Amino acid sequence: MNSIVARMNGVGRNFSQLGQARLPWLMLLLLLVIHFTLESRGGHLSLPWFYVTFGLTRDSFLSGKVWQVVTYALLHGSWLHLVANTGCLLMLGTRLEHYLGSRKLLKIVVFGILGGAVGHLVLAAAGENAGPLVGSSAACFGLLILITTLSPESRMWPLPVSGRHLGIGLMTASAVLALSDPSLGLPLFSKAGEWMVRRGLGSWFLIGHACHLGGGFAGWLYGRWLLRPRVTLERLRLERARREAAGGNG
Repeated sequence: MNSIVARMNGVGRNFSQLGQARLPWLMLLLLLVIHFTLESRGGHLSLPWFYVTFGLTRDSFLSGKVWQVVTYALLHGSWLHLVANTGCLLMLGTRLEHYLGSRKLLKIVVFGILGGAVGHLVLAAAGENAGPLVGSSAACFGLLILITTLSPESRMWPLPVSGRHLGIGLMTASAVLALSDPSLGLPLFSKAGEWMVRRGLGSWFLIGHACHLGGGFAGWLYGRWLLRPRVTLERLRLERARREAAGGNG
């Protein structure tokens, strides 16, 4: 009973922080305005050139459209896609902004986007049949894996798992699904992908798993950097005393 009350109180605190959030709401507003503007003009069906220009593909990036490593995250394929990503950015970003501040939140969002771009360019299928990558899900994965890295023992409500296990599970699943894309033709992995396609799960490979993996890895790296041992005056004094003691013994 007490654990349930504690969880609900934690959820209540998360919702109360929404009213104090700044950067997460600004990100939501920006993505909403962009998507509404494009949809009002026909979306990707009427403006395919826009998504090809600002979405991310390996061929376009290698041809010089380097801005795509950032702009792809500003576009979304549908309203459902937008709602899912902005919901994650708002809930996860609000929590991190409360504890880390807006500046660090902005850094991890940018790092997640860039990490997602790198993951997609390295692992995702390329060629004429590869559509442009769009969406801010890499930033979402970066935020989530950062939380699981900073708080590995906490329970990730409503799932009955610890942050460490959730992070490992998500990263492992993203890696396996990214490598199992049949279009990559990787030994063993492609067999698993073909097995999934035969069972009607081919739509799973329309999701940017490599992008998620890259964004999550960026979140993990940033979390490890935040948890690094800090140099303090007291620590320097202790190390100096240890050196002097070692010198005296010699």
